[in-house]
Parts: sequence; C-alpha cells; structure tokens
Amino acid sequence: MSVLKPAKPTLMARFKTLMLEYGPLALVTNYVIFGLVLVGFYFAIKLGFQPDSAGEKAGSWAAAYAASQVVKPLRLAAVFVLTPLIARIPPVARFIERNKHKWSF
Repeated sequence: MSVLKPAKPTLMARFKTLMLEYGPLALVTNYVIFGLVLVGFYFAIKLGFQPDSAGEKAGSWAAAYAASQVVKPLRLAAVFVLTPLIARIPPVARFIERNKHKWSF
C-alpha cells in the first residue's frame, strides 16, 4: 500500500489564498517589491552594471524590466514572507479585520 502525498498547491493557488487572506495588502506588497527591484536594476545598469543578455541592446528600463523578471521567483517568495509580517502591524491588522468581508468570496 502506498500513501499518496497531497499535491503541493501551485504558485497561483498559493497567491490566490494569500489574496483571500490579506486582500489588497498582498497586491501592494507585490507591487512595492516589484517597483523597488525595477528601480534598483535601473540604477545598477545606469551606474555601470553590464547585463549579458538580449536586454543589453534595449534601453535601460527594458533591461531593468528583463532583469526583474529573472528574479521573479525571489520577489514572489519575498511577498509570501513579508505580507503576513506586515499584516501584524497594528494599524494594518485593524484595516484587514475591518475590510476582510469585502474581498472574501
């Protein structure tokens, strides 16, 4: 007899669960991290970082966007880790409790 392990939820399923639990906080966290990474790569490229890809022929913003897509798994991991921590901040926790019914399905 072999016992089957339950399948690990997909990344999108995990993100949907995060959205149901934390609502707009998860989206805001995602976009803030994306913006910081994008701007960070942009300034790194402007200060002399030489990307070794097709993006090097494009503009600095395009190259920064391409680089930010390469680190997307790390960005999403940061969203999954930071969102619950940010939700513990008392004003944020009150906002979530007060408005949770608006994004629960």
